[in-house]
Amino acid sequence: MGRRRHAELLGSGLGILMGLAVVLGLSSTQAAAFPGETAQDMIARHGPPSLPTSIEPPPVALLRAGKPSSVLIVWFQTKYRPLSLPMEMEGRVIASYRFDGPAVLRKIERGEQGIALSDLRSDFENLFTTLSESQFKQFLGLLETNWAITKKTPHTDPPYDLYEAVSRDGKLKAEFSFRTPGVPSPSASDPYYGGKFPDGNFWVRVQRTGA
Repeated sequence: MGRRRHAELLGSGLGILMGLAVVLGLSSTQAAAFPGETAQDMIARHGPPSLPTSIEPPPVALLRAGKPSSVLIVWFQTKYRPLSLPMEMEGRVIASYRFDGPAVLRKIERGEQGIALSDLRSDFENLFTTLSESQFKQFLGLLETNWAITKKTPHTDPPYDLYEAVSRDGKLKAEFSFRTPGVPSPSASDPYYGGKFPDGNFWVRVQRTGA
């Protein structure tokens, strides 16, 4: 289910997380930002993130070469509606944002300082939390309205099921997994997904199709 890859992304992302304007007075709601929306949209819904505290633009050479550059934004504990379903969950949210290269480059060339939250657009979002078996069944039931499960892959060590789904309008794809409560996490020893980042037993990720 890519936990190791998520950890690698988070580790590399934290290396460049050196500045994000702190937004005060914003209350979190049940809604979720979706891929393609800005960091400003997400923060307006969830309030100031836990990480990072600031951010710097990528090197101008990378921007001019058109190479993608991204940053991870983390909420350790927030309310979230995965896949915009009418089911609120609470847990850890990690969203990956890419810089709007042309817009950032124009600002740099004009001598403007700082990066606006509107210069970061979401590529994908992850939620990590804990669900009971009945809650997971409720999630599957609600999923049927606007999503179709395209694949289910059982795993045995530890036991969990990995699902793949696509939105019925074809614009978004998702992956999610569920482990029976009480089954140890395969990443419990990982510094990002054990300890400081409690793993839970349910994970869901959403991104645009073709991303």
